Amino acid sequence: MFRTAAPPVRPATAAAVAGTVPCLLRAAWHLPTGPSERRPPRPEVEAIHRWTAETHGTRVDGDRFAASPLWATPDLVAGAVDALGPLPAADAPQIAVLAYATPDFEHTRLAASLLHGLLPGEPLTFAVSDQGVLSPFTALRVAVEYARRSGWNRLLLVVVDQSSQPFPRPETGQLAVDRDAAAALLLGWEGGAAPVAGLGQGRPEQALPALRADLADAGLLAAGLGLADGPELPLSGPLRRDAVPGRPCTGVWSALRDAPAGRVVLADLDRGLDRLAHCTLDLPDPQEGSDDGNR
Repeated sequence: MFRTAAPPVRPATAAAVAGTVPCLLRAAWHLPTGPSERRPPRPEVEAIHRWTAETHGTRVDGDRFAASPLWATPDLVAGAVDALGPLPAADAPQIAVLAYATPDFEHTRLAASLLHGLLPGEPLTFAVSDQGVLSPFTALRVAVEYARRSGWNRLLLVVVDQSSQPFPRPETGQLAVDRDAAAALLLGWEGGAAPVAGLGQGRPEQALPALRADLADAGLLAAGLGLADGPELPLSGPLRRDAVPGRPCTGVWSALRDAPAGRVVLADLDRGLDRLAHCTLDLPDPQEGSDDGNR
């Protein structure tokens, strides 16, 4: 029996900043163009949408939904894993976590179960949501804690933005999605049971000291849209790349696509939740190519 729980926010100390952080081994992006070949809604899916709308006092925007790309989360997950390429047993993750902010419209297939079936071996697989744009940060923190406590050394983080919604959705702001996207990030953890460094999440005033400390050793800051107007970060420091707009969860991670080797800090502020999160990764090899492939 496994219990998913985010670790506590650790104070920013010199030892923590210099400690072990996850290493990005391989990464892939899936950004489909055109509509999906699957053309829901099927009658049973439409019935779920109507029931959900009635339960929550909203409505089904049927015409707009039918005209949308209709890429379901399971299909986006499959595309990202496929773009990652073959995973031999030596590279197979022992844990795989799916993260998203936009709920799926396809309730007859479970994306986390599909992810499990796409991977070799028997990885622990689950999904993290209801964390706003910080869902991938929470998912990574939980996955690394499992690796640290279980003696694992391979993790897979899959992040999804899904644009088709049967209900009214945000048109502007951090949660607005203007295209479908998925990222698959294979990470290595070689720290054993040592404390994890470079991860933090909390109220901005609580999390900012650790973020600023981690930036001191970083060559690149990947900044989410929530950081566009603050909070204040060091005026001098690593190269900064801002998130791709219209992708609440995957946008900030797109900076990894062509990032140079070295230490990278990713950070975002969910303004609705008033929570700041950041994580630190080591990139051992230069990344080449466009935004539509693997590194």
